[in-house]
Order: sequence, then structure tokens, then C-alpha cells
Amino acid sequence: MTEQLTASAITTESDRKHKHDVRVTVLYLPATKPFQREYAEDATVGTVQTDAMSFFGVRDFQDRNTHRFFLEYEHRRLTNLSETLHRLVGEKREAEFHLIEEVTPGGDRIE
Repeated sequence: MTEQLTASAITTESDRKHKHDVRVTVLYLPATKPFQREYAEDATVGTVQTDAMSFFGVRDFQDRNTHRFFLEYEHRRLTNLSETLHRLVGEKREAEFHLIEEVTPGGDRIE
């Protein structure tokens, strides 16, 4: 009887552990295919953003303008890159993000 309870407890713990994995989809307007990956619930927004930017081959940079990328979730810009997926999406098992490029114009400097 004890063996059955122990095995049941292990299965329950294992199921609980995998129950909160989050299937992430990141859409980026110029791309033809989305970025998709499963993450543990304790993965951070920063990890997802870094992975998505790498997948799409983009990075923050500055030319005459400043180009910065950020993730958007449910029409909200995500600024806390250390926030976990679990804290952001709760018990949801899927989440869709948008990778957005923000361009801040730089004026011509007169010296």
C-alpha cells in the first residue's frame, strides 16, 4: 500500500511539474514564420525575448536612429524582463507574444 501511495505521489508531482510548461509563440511582423518553443513556468520574459530576437535575427542597435525591441503580451508592453512566465500568464499553458521594434528618431546634431 505504501508503494502505491509513493508512486502516486511521484506521478502527481511529475504531472504538476509539467502542467505549468508554457507553449510560447512570438509573432514578428516582417517574419513569415513565428517563433515557437515550450518553456518552464519559471523562465523569464527576458529569456523569451532573447531567444525570439535570436530566432528572427534582430538586435537592438543605433544608427542615426535608436532601434529597440520589446515583447508585447495582451496589448501590453513588457518591461520587467525578470518576470516569470508563470507570474505573467498564470495557469495558462499557451501564450502569444508580439516582438515589436521601436524606432526613436535621432536628430542631426549640429556642432
